[in-house]
Amino acid sequence: MTSTLEIWAATPTPFGPDGELNLPVVADQGKHLLAHGVHGAFVGGTSGEFPSMTVAERKALVDEWAAARPEGLAFGTHVGHSVLAEARELAAHAEAAGVDLIASVTPYFGVANTLETAVDFLAAVAAEAPSTPFLYYHFPGMTGSPYRPSELVALAVERIPNFAGVKFTHEDLLEFDRTRAVSSKVRVYFGRDELLPAALAFGADAVIGSLYNALAPQAHQVAAAMAAGRVADALILHEPFREVALEAGRYGGVGFVKQWLNACGPDTGVARTPWGPLPAAAHDTIERLAASWRAVTPEG
Repeated sequence: MTSTLEIWAATPTPFGPDGELNLPVVADQGKHLLAHGVHGAFVGGTSGEFPSMTVAERKALVDEWAAARPEGLAFGTHVGHSVLAEARELAAHAEAAGVDLIASVTPYFGVANTLETAVDFLAAVAAEAPSTPFLYYHFPGMTGSPYRPSELVALAVERIPNFAGVKFTHEDLLEFDRTRAVSSKVRVYFGRDELLPAALAFGADAVIGSLYNALAPQAHQVAAAMAAGRVADALILHEPFREVALEAGRYGGVGFVKQWLNACGPDTGVARTPWGPLPAAAHDTIERLAASWRAVTPEG
C-alpha cells in the first residue's frame, strides 16, 4: 500500500569490519529503499554518523550514492560542519555530484550567538550550491540550537535564494505547525519517526528519518489510515516505530538503530565511536524486533 506521504530514509553509512568505508554496500541500500516505497535517500546526516567522518569520507559517500543509486530514487545529503569552510566545501561538492537537495545544521559546538548569525552561517553554506534546494536541519537535541525554526525560516527565505525546506527533528508539534505556516515555498520534512501519526494530524506530508530504511511500507499504511480517519488503526500500524524508538533510547540511539537496520536490510556494519559497539544486552532485543519486522514486511 502506498500513500501520498513523501518518504526519505536517513541512511546509515556503511563501514566494514576494519571501520573503514564499505562503499559497495550503497548499491544494495539504494535497491532496498526503492523496493520498499522510499522516495529519497538522505545520506551523511545524524544516522549517517557525519561527526565521526572526515570530509574526504563524506565526499566519497556522496559520490558513491550519485553513481550507484537506482533510477527513480532521489538523494540528498547533509553538509553541516563545525567549520564553515568545510561545510561550504561539502556543499559545493554535493551540487557538483548532482544531489537533489542539501541540508545543514547550524554550528553545534557552541551555538550561534544570535538568530541572524545562525542564518548567516546557513546562507554562506547555501551559496556554494546555488542551484540546489537547501534545507535547514533543525535538531536541537543534538545541536543545542535555542532558535525557533519558524523564526529562522522567516529570515532565511528573505536571505537565501535557494532556501526550500526544513528537516524538523523535534517533538514540538506546535512549532512544527508554525514553521509550516511561514511560507508555501518551504517544505517541512518531519523527522521524529516515533511521532508520525501526530505529525500527520498536524498536516505533515513529507518525512525524513532513519526508521524508514525498514519501515517505509508501514509508514505508507499509517498515512493512508490517518487520511481515512482510522486513527486507531494508524496507531496499531505505527507501533513498531514506537517499539524501536523506546529500545534505541535504552541502548544508545544511533548505534542501536543501525544494528537493527542491519538485521532488516543491507548490513552497514557497526557504528563508529561514540555510538558503537553496542552492549551485549542489546542484541537479543534487536533480533526480537527484527523478527517482528520480517513477519509483517514483504521480502522480510
